[in-house]
Amino acid sequence: MKRYQCILVAVDFSPYSQRALARGAMMAAHCDAQLHLLHVVEAPTYPVLEDVAVMGLPGMWDAEVTQALMAAAKKRLQQMAAQLSLENVEIDVLVGTAKVDIVEHAQQIGAELIVLGRHGEGFLQSLIGSVTDSVMHHAHCDVLAVNLESDEEGLKNGS
Repeated sequence: MKRYQCILVAVDFSPYSQRALARGAMMAAHCDAQLHLLHVVEAPTYPVLEDVAVMGLPGMWDAEVTQALMAAAKKRLQQMAAQLSLENVEIDVLVGTAKVDIVEHAQQIGAELIVLGRHGEGFLQSLIGSVTDSVMHHAHCDVLAVNLESDEEGLKNGS
């Protein structure tokens, strides 16, 4: 098995991403790798007729709401890390588009493995599955998509 030096776990706070974090933490401990946690806040936008009609822009975003979402996400990531007693974990929260920014962030930090849930949650539930697919197709490194059901079976069997 390859000994990864840097592992990025992308979290969307779904049960799948909780499993992905547990798996990523286990792999980081096994490989003595640096573990990074990432959540990408997809800032809500509000359509502004002039923006859409004149410039083709999707609308404007509320900086105050975005800052609140970022703070809440960072707090949740810290809680998740604490629940697993993770030390020396890097926690990052970005504003952007998950399927793009996960890959870009992994490349920026030199990640050799991206771990994420096979499915996720979000306000656009139907598009979240495409995040995992997109990351798998565009990442410069290995990608592990963690399946909730198989992990639950493994935990029941003691593995």
